[in-house]
Amino acid sequence: MSDTTTLLCISCPIGCPLQLVHEGQEIKEVTGAQCNRGAKYARQEFSDPRRQLSTTVPISGARWQRLPVRLSAPIPKHLVFEAVRIIHSLRLEAPVQRGQVLLHDLLGEGVDVLATRHLDRL
Repeated sequence: MSDTTTLLCISCPIGCPLQLVHEGQEIKEVTGAQCNRGAKYARQEFSDPRRQLSTTVPISGARWQRLPVRLSAPIPKHLVFEAVRIIHSLRLEAPVQRGQVLLHDLLGEGVDVLATRHLDRL
């Protein structure tokens, strides 16, 4: 028996409503995509949903009190809250270079936490 899952594609600005027909975990068909990224997004979201993450962490000795950071790649959706907890526990000291790895291999996923801004020491 086939089931249908409805998704809203976020791969491009169009925002296509997608229908994914599946039997258990086996995907049979994806419809509704206006570009070639839609079907790829639906398959990824259904089988292994991942999220990109950006936030800020405290930094001392710099002009600004918080440093923006991001992940080097998306992580599994179910790990987002744990990742945020770990990232928010970081305490940094200036200077920091843009692109600097602040935390290597977050949650054993092979994803690094990167600085997205250069901050000199005061």
